[in-house]
Amino acid sequence: MLAERLDAATASFQVGYESPSQFSREYNRLFGAPLLRDITNLRQT
Repeated sequence: MLAERLDAATASFQVGYESPSQFSREYNRLFGAPLLRDITNLRQT
């Protein structure tokens, strides 16, 4: 997502999720933080 500047919806479909909201929920559950926050922090570094 960082290297290709993909949004969450595009990335979620590329890895096999049927909905971006499902991808976001799973990401949050797995990593304990919203995807958008992590992406924003990583892009700033």
